[in-house]
Amino acid sequence: MAAPDRTRSAASRRRTQSERSSETRRRLLEATVDSLIEVGYAGTTTRRVTELAGVSQGAQTHHFPHRVDLVASAFEHLAEQRIARYSERARELGGDRAARLRALLDLLWEDFSSPLFTVAAKLWVAAADDPELRARLVPVERRIYRATASVAREVAGELGEEEGFDRLLAVAMNTVAGLALVREFDPSGRAERGEQWAYHREALERMLSAP
Repeated sequence: MAAPDRTRSAASRRRTQSERSSETRRRLLEATVDSLIEVGYAGTTTRRVTELAGVSQGAQTHHFPHRVDLVASAFEHLAEQRIARYSERARELGGDRAARLRALLDLLWEDFSSPLFTVAAKLWVAAADDPELRARLVPVERRIYRATASVAREVAGELGEEEGFDRLLAVAMNTVAGLALVREFDPSGRAERGEQWAYHREALERMLSAP
């Protein structure tokens, strides 16, 4: 019988300090996102996040000394997830020009209708009264927009290279974001009824085909 590989066995039982630190950081960021979805910015305290993450207050302070550091880093983590998800889904799209354009709009709607966008919206509301938080969110939001626009132009193919497409794409993205906000936060519930997206998608398809 072969002797057990003690070195490999020991390595499988122990993680490096760097790996443990990365795992703690990841748990804190994901717990922050979960908390923002559940109770918003005001309710997302460092105590609540550490409890959700299952880590000590000292570990949280080591990685993120202040709440704004924690929340801003969670927003960046969220941005990376949104960009990666959007890019992955975009690579799956095919078909002719009209089909790709419709699929692109559906992809935008899917992204802006996700819980990830809801978190971003809640943070922007909070940032209106918190200059420090706003300063941390602005560059990340710009990165999200640039990445999304870049993928959208790629999906649109030759249409994305036409003059004026970027301007119309900005209108489409703002429209989709507005619809998502209304659906998420309108207390009347009207946005949940009817075929709101189908109606607006048809109008946006015509507009984006204009260049």
